[in-house]
Amino acid sequence: MATSRLLCPNVPHVSTNIVCSNACGTKLLYNHCIDEMQDGDIDPSPSRTEETTVYAILAANQAVDSYRDTLKALSIQLQQNKSLSGPESDAYQGCLGDYVAASNSIALIIYNCLDNCYFEKLVGIYLSGITSLESCRDRMLAPWMKAPLLYPKVERDRNKIVMAYLLGRLLVGL
Repeated sequence: MATSRLLCPNVPHVSTNIVCSNACGTKLLYNHCIDEMQDGDIDPSPSRTEETTVYAILAANQAVDSYRDTLKALSIQLQQNKSLSGPESDAYQGCLGDYVAASNSIALIIYNCLDNCYFEKLVGIYLSGITSLESCRDRMLAPWMKAPLLYPKVERDRNKIVMAYLLGRLLVGL
């Protein structure tokens, strides 16, 4: 992974093990963090270090990739599933709005904050994105949803933005 463009002042260069340990409070989250970093082609060996911002950008980009997959599935569900009841259709439509809001949050994080070494407002922006995905998740769990096929995707996306948040908050206050 190329890091030559990232030289944020006062941001430490650490190994994957250290960044995941600092970001995650449980062994389960730590293991998930390591897996996410390896999926992003970051060398997990203790001798390899990256600027902490690299890990945060990678996690945010992984969230974006996951969102795209879910947005496509939401659109297909709305266009092709003619058996959706009114409330089910409304829930999927609401999720589309939630995903637009979450996508806007993560784009702001990547392109305005992380890419420009501006960390002051990161936590609030991450939390806004998390809240949007939790709104969609709650829609999927509503009693009128017969078989919320997209619930696993929504939960995966929520977990990805939470991981991005955990890594990004390491930058706050630097």
